[in-house]
Amino acid sequence: MKNEKKDYEPVTCGHCEGLGCTYCNKTGTVLVAAPKRHCSHCEGVGCIYCGFTGWAEPKGKYD
Repeated sequence: MKNEKKDYEPVTCGHCEGLGCTYCNKTGTVLVAAPKRHCSHCEGVGCIYCGFTGWAEPKGKYD
C-alpha cells in the first residue's frame, strides 16, 4: 500500500454553514482532501459518511 501524503484545504462546514458546531470543533471550517468535493452520499447536506460536514474525505476520517 502506498504511503501518500494528501493535501487538505479548509472549507466551510456544511452542517453549520460556518457558524460553528460539534462536527467542525466550533471553528466553522473543516479540512478536506484536495480537490474539495461534496459528499456523494448526501450531496453536501451531511450524513454519517462525511461526518455530517457535507464534504468528501474530511481530515481524520480516512487518514
